[in-house]
Amino acid sequence: LDRSVCYAEMGGQVGDSGELRAGSSLWRIANTQKAGEVWLHVLEGDDAPAAGSEVELVVDRARRDAIQRHHTVTHLLHWALHEVVSRDAVQKGSYVGPDKLTFDFSSAALTPEQVAAVERLVNEKILENAPVSWSEVAYADVRGRDEVMQFFGDKYGDRVRVVQIGGKSGGLDGYSMELCGGTHVRGTGEIGLFRITGEGAVAAGIRRIEAVAGTEAQRAAESDRERLRDVAAKLGSPLADLEKKLDAFLVQHKETEKALKAAKQREAASIAGELAAKAETINGIPAVMADLGEADGDALQAAADALKGKFGGVIVLGGVSGGTVALVAAVGKDHTAKVAAGKIIQTIAPLVGGRGGGKPDNARGGGKDPSKLADALNAAREFVAKA
Repeated sequence: LDRSVCYAEMGGQVGDSGELRAGSSLWRIANTQKAGEVWLHVLEGDDAPAAGSEVELVVDRARRDAIQRHHTVTHLLHWALHEVVSRDAVQKGSYVGPDKLTFDFSSAALTPEQVAAVERLVNEKILENAPVSWSEVAYADVRGRDEVMQFFGDKYGDRVRVVQIGGKSGGLDGYSMELCGGTHVRGTGEIGLFRITGEGAVAAGIRRIEAVAGTEAQRAAESDRERLRDVAAKLGSPLADLEKKLDAFLVQHKETEKALKAAKQREAASIAGELAAKAETINGIPAVMADLGEADGDALQAAADALKGKFGGVIVLGGVSGGTVALVAAVGKDHTAKVAAGKIIQTIAPLVGGRGGGKPDNARGGGKDPSKLADALNAAREFVAKA
């Protein structure tokens, strides 16, 4: 079609959807693109109107409104970043859709305080319900104006469209002014609510803010509220007392972890004593090779660490947890030149269907075949015997 009420995808804003009507026939428009001066309406299904027929275009107004809210608030976000962070926070890209917006810009990581300040400032401007207007002007008239945001890498025609927030319509005196061809609300109050949902890195020196506005922001707030209620219910606390209840829970959890750690240390010391009594000598080197049964890598390491305090030889321990084999090797400093812990693990881990490695004095590994753990420990004995 040579013209359309649907916005064609451009400048980060997604294309409109809607309907194409001809008499009693109706086609759903899934997307709108533009090729040269021609609007391309991507229809759902395989059918299409006959060439030369007269059709009526209807844009999906609710979806367009959601996109417009996100687009205008993107301009407010850009302005707020300059106010809170730096004028050097230059836009590097954006996505504007009905469900969310993303805004890429050059900057170091924002602090939580900066993110909160940006969000607060944008919402303050929304509440002001400032007018949003646009006008076409000669590019030469705005090319050198720093207060009019523009991509200096882009090529502009002789005439450009300036979207401004605040000021007098067409006066180029708004507090936010950008060269932009997208669709926008008529007043910032139409945006309703703005919430930043994420801020992070996308490349070296480039940050991305994800945010929602309008009904999407309301849904996000409702979702957060329901999650808080669920957490409060699980903790058996009124919502108003949730923070106190959570603090008490964290204190209790910390004390439990401390007691558990002490118990594990006592258990490791007990196991170490038993293992030391069963030490053998292989090739003139004192060694402890043992299967500790139901034990994960951390439990094996704790036992090895406890044993190293009273035993300076070669230690190789194995265990199984959740159907997975764990292996730990430790070698006293008097024997690392001859027998390296990392080499031991590299040799025996493949036997249990896994791998591992580490330093000459300590190494860890594992595998998926518990039935081969005894073979792995025997291989460790042979490794020391040949050292």
